[in-house]
Amino acid sequence: MGDVRFIAIYFPQLHTIPENDRWWGPGFTDWVNVKRARPLFPGHYQPRVPKDGYYDQSDRRVIRRQVEMAREYGISGFCHYHYWFEGKQLLETPTNLFLGMKDLDISFCLSWANETWSRRWDGQEHQILQLQTHTPSVAAWGRHFDYLIKAWTDPRALRIDGKPIFMIYRPDKLEQPGEMFDYWQSRAREHGLDGLYFVAVSQYKTPAWETLRHFDALFRFQPAVATVVLAEANPPFYKRHFAPLRAMVPRGLAIRLQSAIDRLHQPHQLDYDEVWQKIIEQPVDRALTTLEGAFVDWDNTARYGKRATIYRGAQPERFQHWLERLADKVRANNRPDTRLVFINAWNEWAESAYLEPDVDYGNRYLMAVRNVASRARDGVPRGGVLRAVDK
Repeated sequence: MGDVRFIAIYFPQLHTIPENDRWWGPGFTDWVNVKRARPLFPGHYQPRVPKDGYYDQSDRRVIRRQVEMAREYGISGFCHYHYWFEGKQLLETPTNLFLGMKDLDISFCLSWANETWSRRWDGQEHQILQLQTHTPSVAAWGRHFDYLIKAWTDPRALRIDGKPIFMIYRPDKLEQPGEMFDYWQSRAREHGLDGLYFVAVSQYKTPAWETLRHFDALFRFQPAVATVVLAEANPPFYKRHFAPLRAMVPRGLAIRLQSAIDRLHQPHQLDYDEVWQKIIEQPVDRALTTLEGAFVDWDNTARYGKRATIYRGAQPERFQHWLERLADKVRANNRPDTRLVFINAWNEWAESAYLEPDVDYGNRYLMAVRNVASRARDGVPRGGVLRAVDK
């Protein structure tokens, strides 16, 4: 409990669902986007190809293999994305399979990705596929609780202060969060829990204190938070000049304007080490427990093509270097049961944020995690040699 635990963010998009068949075509999963990605410049590492093949998360054998691999390489748990829309769920199969496989010995938590789904993959409310609403009623809160309690009472649930962790991706979207949390806390105690531990996710800007005051902790989702720090100092040309204009024109014209910008836009490239340095430099929030985030790599060409954001310079050795420094930061600033680092991600292949082995690096990113995780426990020296195994 005393040393840093690494929790990998887990994406459940890699299996078919009827809604995606209807919206994107029969058999659609994120693998479709991953496979069709192409290099945008010389030396650009695309497409990304999984070493063990394009798997199906509706297969119990896949879930078991992922858990076994995570444990082998020092991952303490998974943070599953949870898609809930006023009683309707999407992409819930991998989580439900895991919950039913009681012999899988790894911690987990849920992160409610409470955004509207739209055709442009950006969470904005245009070309809506699945609308997200937050009706502030006991009936709506109760339906959600009745699903969540199955996860919260699972003995594998990741806990702080003895309470299951529940993350909320867009805390600013909640209506009456205090009343909702009070209701959930009361019902959780009826089920024998000591309470619930609510974590607000900080992405491109820190939520307002009026929202944060209802939460127990703040999680810095990376590389989004650190990238904003850099962007504020030197915003891209198109954001300086086109974004203000777009905000001034009617919605229909704004959409056409954005489409024109997208056709002109070239990939936005950032330096991997520079972004990581900002992660390390960010001050700890003393008013609210801070849970730190890490990122493996980031290149969302598979989703955005020429509008992609690419972090150049990602290598397993660099990842290990920065993960060691972040672990040191967490040891120095967090009490033992909050010494958690959430790694983005275990399997977000469409954004090149994955620990799973690929055909180029093999399992070297996983080896990096294991080296850092085992350093204090087994005396592995800081900066130890990273060896490629089973590449």
